[in-house]
Amino acid sequence: MSGHSEDPVAEESQRFFTFFNLSMILVAITGLEIVIIYIQSFEGSIIIGVLFATSILKFVGVVWWFMHLRWDKILNTILFLMGLVIALGTFFAVIFMADEHPVVEEFKVTQIENNWKADTEYKSGDYVSFNDKFYQSKSDHTSDKNWTKETWNEVTGIPHLITWKITNDADLIEINSKKPENPFYFQYSPTDKETIEESKIVLLEQPGGTDDFRLKVRSEAFWVENN
Repeated sequence: MSGHSEDPVAEESQRFFTFFNLSMILVAITGLEIVIIYIQSFEGSIIIGVLFATSILKFVGVVWWFMHLRWDKILNTILFLMGLVIALGTFFAVIFMADEHPVVEEFKVTQIENNWKADTEYKSGDYVSFNDKFYQSKSDHTSDKNWTKETWNEVTGIPHLITWKITNDADLIEINSKKPENPFYFQYSPTDKETIEESKIVLLEQPGGTDDFRLKVRSEAFWVENN
């Protein structure tokens, strides 16, 4: 190694305190990361950016001081960076080669316009409209000739049916409204990642259609949206 001082004891003592102080800084940065993750007081993109920046700081601190690259020859640093670049390139190449691009085959958002009818069989959870209001069935029943609220619960909002079909690999699905005045957000990780064909009934504040919503699908290497 280069850069030795005339007093080896003083040099080693200085390095000890350098390592100790750096380790305390790394602990503090890790604590900050944990707080940011659990509080989630920022948007997801900001949180990812902050975590990415703190990870780089910790990485530089470890390899520059704890791996002694600061005191080694510049050739060792160059060799380390070359190996790191090759490893990262291989990692991302394997991910992109093994992953398939998700395909959104179908995505629809339609308002449920099911007017109440007499002498009709309804199942528990069915939605109907009556006199410009929306109701949900309390249980399986056959409606009487005249409307009665005994078997129905009035709901706040307008029921909509959201359906989607996705093929190929999908790790995360996200559906959200494009209009702030009609808020909606839904996110989940499907159990069957190869072929996903599902539906969901939701209550919205305002009538909406397919063009008012955005579907995002993420796989290991790709992130796609519905057109």
